[in-house]
Amino acid sequence: IGDAGSGKSTLIKHLFLNSIKEKIGVPILIELRYLNNEEQSIEEYIISKIFENKLTQNNVILERLLKKGKFVFFLDGYDELNTDIKLRIIENLNSFVNKYSNNKFILTTRPHSNIEHLPLFHNFVMKSLSGQEINEFIKLQLSKESELSDKIIKSLKENKSEYISEFLTNPLLLSLYILTFQSNSEIPNKKYVFYRRVINALFSEHDSKTKLGYVREKQSKLNQEQFEEVLKAFSFLSYFESKFNFDKEYILTKLKLIKGKIPNINFDNNKFIYDLKSAIALWTEDYGIISFAHRSIQEYFAALFVQNLNVIDKEKIYNKILDKQSKSNDIREIENFLSICEELDTIYFYKFYGLPLLKEMREHFVKCNTDTELVGRFIQFFLTKFPERIHLVLHEGLFSELFNKSVYFNLPYIQKLFSFLQEFDSKNIIPESCNYELIDRQLMIAPDEIGGKYEEKIVKEKIIDITEEFPEELAKAVSDKKIIKEGKKFVKFIDTKIEEYEKYIEYSIGLDKDLVDLI
Repeated sequence: IGDAGSGKSTLIKHLFLNSIKEKIGVPILIELRYLNNEEQSIEEYIISKIFENKLTQNNVILERLLKKGKFVFFLDGYDELNTDIKLRIIENLNSFVNKYSNNKFILTTRPHSNIEHLPLFHNFVMKSLSGQEINEFIKLQLSKESELSDKIIKSLKENKSEYISEFLTNPLLLSLYILTFQSNSEIPNKKYVFYRRVINALFSEHDSKTKLGYVREKQSKLNQEQFEEVLKAFSFLSYFESKFNFDKEYILTKLKLIKGKIPNINFDNNKFIYDLKSAIALWTEDYGIISFAHRSIQEYFAALFVQNLNVIDKEKIYNKILDKQSKSNDIREIENFLSICEELDTIYFYKFYGLPLLKEMREHFVKCNTDTELVGRFIQFFLTKFPERIHLVLHEGLFSELFNKSVYFNLPYIQKLFSFLQEFDSKNIIPESCNYELIDRQLMIAPDEIGGKYEEKIVKEKIIDITEEFPEELAKAVSDKKIIKEGKKFVKFIDTKIEEYEKYIEYSIGLDKDLVDLI
């Protein structure tokens, strides 16, 4: 599990190659994003890949190899799957892992993608780079330019900003800093500045500095500003369709739409695609599927699109984002996109997104007069139903609308609440006096010995609807001191944010008025 740019795919490829070197099974690398364009189950897709690589052409032999656990499956990028197929893929994967549990499975995803509690898997989190690792990373990237690497390391040591230091523990952002250091050695204090610098570097600065003024020819004859106009619109449309990988038909459809909206811009679509892949290197192609060099660049351009809208359209867009989030049970990570919007479009992000949402969150807690009531409202903020096995809520769409649309603000507090509630897991915490229902639950019983078989078992389990009311008996049963403390911290956080946003908006409006009056 790792954030954007933390090195998940790089690690997967390293482990893949290492498994060949160490002869640890037969490695199979599956980039899950390709399932977005397939009707197959994950089992069918994996088997087709095995046949494609000519490991065997015999179904009987393949079944025997799978049963004996001869494979190591590397499943990369669960978070890149389209929302509408994720539930099906989880069910497919569960079935495949249960059926062939003697094999080894490694899966990567961004945080909070609803798959962290998949049975039979253990969670490992990508570590941030330490200070020593950052220095080593820079020296490796610039192994033939020791003077430059020393300058970069020195600039980082002189940096006093803890906020920026955290950026540079991410391999992607550190790479961007290295790429753009020669043109601007100052460490930026905003995330979006990293992206702006790397875009400039990819368009012209990198070539002109390394090849004596050479600027790579663009076949489409578009300048940087025109490319960016198209990319902003394309990124916005594709991002909000949860499209991170594109076939040519999808790109051509969107380009036709965009050309009709942007005046005085015309280009050959094939040359435009070629330029983005070759001359600029913002897009990469793999087996006919095109994607941004990194998904966070798509998020940056989408945020730029929002920033450049007029005020009326900004309000519409932020309302649509809230509406889309509230209706989605997929809490895929949107923190990067929203954080760039907050930096680029601060006043309108606060006015149309942050404040309305924070005030709605605060309204949820307005009638809490006791600690027991606070606990009930805190859990209702998170869930619509309360099951005996709390960890399973991630796979069953039990999140509340308010939780879904306020993930950007609530996640640290809800993660702690979820952790505390898991301490009550399977302890028959739902009182008999509550109006619960019984559901059938399929459990996988772990074997007593390593290498043993998991057993399937169907059990009856209580679940209670808490949409309208949180039963007082249940609230008392889960009123742990840690939950009460975290609930109070959450409410205080909301109040502090509301005050911070209101003051910023008031200050900005006052400043604008003062400047206008000076003219």
